Amino acid sequence: MRRVRSLLVVAPLVVGLLVLTPPKPTVAAPVVQPGVSLEFGNSFCTMNWVYDGAGGPYVGAAAHCTTGVGQEVDLASGSLGSPIERIGQVAFVGSVTGLDYCLIRVDPGIVPQLSAAMAGHPTIPTGVSTPSSAKQGDLIQFSGQGIVFGSTAPTAQDRVGVFNFFDSGNQYVVGPVTPGDSGGPVADITDSGKAIGIVDTVGLTVASPNVNVGEGGVALYALLADAASHGFSITLRTV
Repeated sequence: MRRVRSLLVVAPLVVGLLVLTPPKPTVAAPVVQPGVSLEFGNSFCTMNWVYDGAGGPYVGAAAHCTTGVGQEVDLASGSLGSPIERIGQVAFVGSVTGLDYCLIRVDPGIVPQLSAAMAGHPTIPTGVSTPSSAKQGDLIQFSGQGIVFGSTAPTAQDRVGVFNFFDSGNQYVVGPVTPGDSGGPVADITDSGKAIGIVDTVGLTVASPNVNVGEGGVALYALLADAASHGFSITLRTV
């Protein structure tokens, strides 16, 4: 009988080590809401309210912040900070009508990041404050990126003033604001947390026979009426 010799080949056992890399944590997109900082080229201002209307949504700022219609607007880390991302471009400038406000058309990709709530105050705004509902002495809420004030959340969001008067489509408040707050939201706490206007000026204002030391700016009821008269029929987005 023929003997068959078998050859056993032993191959080395190679063990592969599978290294699982943990997934990177998801970073939430920044919220775009009343009270955040906006950059217009080399100019920093504060965003006011969120508005709905044809071609929108829109957010607002002060007219003196922008160089004109079509300018790109970025969300910023704060006054004198750095840009974070583009949010849209200027669609209308109210200074041609004598009111210091502008409307920014929000890019479609930014819409999911929009919040109508004032930064630090999730129950504001509930509506629009008017000469028939706001009263002299009402408590007023600010939230903005004024220089120095914008450096901490409490100083940015917890400043309170006192409503003084309306005059020629503007509202005037005795209260603390600084450059960088321009364009920011102004709300009437006493009037059920309604939006009363935006910040435009800081300092002493004389509107005979009334005198105001503090904040002055466009009243929201006048802003909405003016925008509508120029083809922007917008409404305030509330919480």
